[in-house]
Amino acid sequence: MSVVLISPYPDLTAFGPRTLCACLRRAGIETRMVFLPDPTPEVGQAGPERYSPAVLAELDALCADARLVGISLMTNFFDNAVQITRQLRRCGRMPVVWGGVHPTLRPEECLEYADFVCVGEGEDALLELARAVLRGEDVGTIPGIWTRSGSCPPPRPLERDLDRLPGPDYSLRDHFVLDGDRIEPLTLERQRRFLAAASLSRLYGRIGYQTLTGRGCPHRCSYCANDALRGLYPDSPPVRWRSSGHVMAELEAARQAMPFIDFVWFSDDALTSMPGPALREFFDQYRQRIGLPFSCLTSPLTLSSDKLDLLVESGLFSLQMGVQTGSPRIQRLYNRAAMTNDRMLAAMDRIHRHAPRLAPPLYDIILDAPFETAEDKRQTLALVARMPKPFRLQLFSLTFFPGTALHGQAQAAGLLPGEPPDIYRKSYEERQPGYHNLLLTLARGGRFPSPLLRLLACRPVAATLGHDLLRPVWAGLFAVLRRLKRRLGRS
Repeated sequence: MSVVLISPYPDLTAFGPRTLCACLRRAGIETRMVFLPDPTPEVGQAGPERYSPAVLAELDALCADARLVGISLMTNFFDNAVQITRQLRRCGRMPVVWGGVHPTLRPEECLEYADFVCVGEGEDALLELARAVLRGEDVGTIPGIWTRSGSCPPPRPLERDLDRLPGPDYSLRDHFVLDGDRIEPLTLERQRRFLAAASLSRLYGRIGYQTLTGRGCPHRCSYCANDALRGLYPDSPPVRWRSSGHVMAELEAARQAMPFIDFVWFSDDALTSMPGPALREFFDQYRQRIGLPFSCLTSPLTLSSDKLDLLVESGLFSLQMGVQTGSPRIQRLYNRAAMTNDRMLAAMDRIHRHAPRLAPPLYDIILDAPFETAEDKRQTLALVARMPKPFRLQLFSLTFFPGTALHGQAQAAGLLPGEPPDIYRKSYEERQPGYHNLLLTLARGGRFPSPLLRLLACRPVAATLGHDLLRPVWAGLFAVLRRLKRRLGRS
């Protein structure tokens, strides 16, 4: 085996590693895929040792014949990559390359563990690195590949023609997955079971196939890695799209390989930022060639009535939109000042007009920002109280991703006293116990009475019940809710 690619991500979509696998195989390089979903069972239990010694021993065996091992990671999976790399380093057999968003933004840190770091998009860089390693050639001048010897060439230009790249590899050939406490061959039945366990699949009780129609995002939210990545490529377009035919060919191949797929899950940050004529041509083909229900993400600035009508006519059944905060001050801090409450509510009203044909929309909200005041939090509650029902809230605790503008502001303000790995281990699901977070938790299913929420979010009531003296009360209620959730989950 020439190359082994390892994905620590919790789901098996792993669009990037699967695409890299397809690129290497197309070039004739024997490649093995190993999916190691993080086995950490409970929120708040994450630590540096994610995998058991038995699992690492099995991984050793799968990498024993490799000439190069690649690990893809985002910031949340830093510990996974460190533990895997240290295990492989004990054997001393093969070099390890890290790639993905985190290594691109923090290459020096990653070179403390990996032999090579891929900075920027990795399809061509990894292929050139693999060929050089297999031939015993010098790797010090490969664009986008940093080395421990001090070679730091600039990243390659972004690929403008995404159709040049193959679709993700779902062949199952030489694919393995951590299933329970064993690494097993990835069979079609295992793939079905893992895809059924993905977040949207669980939510809707149907199996989704997740993909991307392009790369990038039209917005520059200060908390998002997309903003930091755009800083590396100031002259490149913010979004690059695949052609409709390229996407349809992937979806047709996926349906043939996995006939149990019930819907398509477009994970682009804002699919509705695609220009109107291109979006219509895309979904004309989608209706003719695919015809499955689908889910996608949108934003308040890109969801026009015409585009929404087109999506619904084409099979849209689920929509996700970032709200993040109801505070104008925090909207400015997040570089979302254009996404005012009025604009967000107008977009929600457009979605609500299609309520009979759609599942309750998913609205994302960020919690626990240390910049927030009690008034900022209250304004978010007041916005939620105005949202048309039905809806669901997705609540995420703020993580300061390295390289983002918000991370820099937090460092300058002295809000990041811990070491980076402590920040990296933070779970999206961890919420600080408090009055405002408790109300948002109770309102997340869209069933909390809006008049009552408006009352509890008004200034006099919120100031009284949100006082620090009552914090232990809300912390106790949070603990009760967590125990109830675990009990319901077991049942």
